[in-house]
Amino acid sequence: MSKRGGAQSTIGRLMGERQNGRKRMVFIHSAGATSRLWEDEVAYFNTWYDTLALDLPGRGGTGGEGETDAFAYGDFAARAMRELDFFPAVIVGLSMGGAVAQALSLSHPDLVTGLVLMGTGAKMPVASAIFAGIEKDYDAFLDMSGSVAYGPDTDREVIERYRKIFAAVEPQVTSGDYTACNTFDSRGRLDEIGVPTLIISGDKDNLMAMKFSTYLNEHVGDSELEIFPGAGHFVMAEEPTEFRRVVRRFMEKL
Repeated sequence: MSKRGGAQSTIGRLMGERQNGRKRMVFIHSAGATSRLWEDEVAYFNTWYDTLALDLPGRGGTGGEGETDAFAYGDFAARAMRELDFFPAVIVGLSMGGAVAQALSLSHPDLVTGLVLMGTGAKMPVASAIFAGIEKDYDAFLDMSGSVAYGPDTDREVIERYRKIFAAVEPQVTSGDYTACNTFDSRGRLDEIGVPTLIISGDKDNLMAMKFSTYLNEHVGDSELEIFPGAGHFVMAEEPTEFRRVVRRFMEKL
């Protein structure tokens, strides 16, 4: 891979064991995170499907510089999937990863057989205080995120484990990720998404309110919406058993 646009010759990823003839799943992490966000799901779903979680540019094993545009991240993911011969696949994206998943479906439809969009939207506005917090005191920003991003009953061990993942990403990369969220807008193109789409939201998500998922469901033709009562932004960590049941049911219908 060329280094242009943040792509590297080494692709950082978590990959399960591959077997011929199985459906594929590609997991895309949220802003300020790495592929480790999905390590439990890569292992769990690999029982039935080929699984892959990518490190987007600027972090993990991929390195280089991050992007400030979700479609640029989508182009990177497309190049990685082609280089790894890991397509077509269902793309599972959380938050910014959901924007990247939409971008992949819109710009590289031949690579995508379905979408799982969690805690994301067609438009993802970011408050200016987020950028100020990242610049002023990154540790305090991570602490603040941990206090608002999860449902009220989330185990503290889960929050601390995820904080370590986010702390491994440089502040400037995280800031660029949030710029990618803030500038993303697929509202005028949702009717172009032509694959089955599962939309997931926690009704206690303070980062991407449920209304954003409802909007997606209303405007993506072949879509279904699953609401998780009491869950916040990280449904797969807060409600892993139910998350896996819902996603497996979706996968088996494809």
